[in-house]
Amino acid sequence: MTGDDTAAEGSAGDVAAPPLARKVDYLFRMVHPHDRCPFSLQEAAARIERLTGEKVSHNTLWKLRTGKHDNPTKRVLEALAAFFGVTPSYFFDDEVSRSIEGQIELLAVLRDTGVRGAHLRSFLQLPPEAQQMVGELIESTARLERRGQTEQRGIRWRLSLL
Repeated sequence: MTGDDTAAEGSAGDVAAPPLARKVDYLFRMVHPHDRCPFSLQEAAARIERLTGEKVSHNTLWKLRTGKHDNPTKRVLEALAAFFGVTPSYFFDDEVSRSIEGQIELLAVLRDTGVRGAHLRSFLQLPPEAQQMVGELIESTARLERRGQTEQRGIRWRLSLL
């Protein structure tokens, strides 16, 4: 791995990847600020150390993400969890993982659609069922918007033929 490697390189997003690698990869792909791409391995390693005091090399992160290493120390998993804002049980408990991933996906939709600050704080105070309903509403609205944009392009194209 070089200093320029991004977090996307060597990801374990496929089904054959070990469970821990899939979870680490998922966090790298999904948890990042709205105005930028996912964290590089080097950037994540530096931020983990600043946040937690735990030194985790970018090479260790790469090995965890790709399934080359699947038995990290408790401290490394706690540091990773703190960096990504999840509970350490995310890595061990499939029910917790599914719940957290549902929340992350919804937050990613909110992040990617421009919802900010007060909206997110209010959203996070809702019970899980209400969060799911809000997420479904947003996804439904986005589908309608995309369909409307496609129809508008079709109309413009047909008008250009006149």
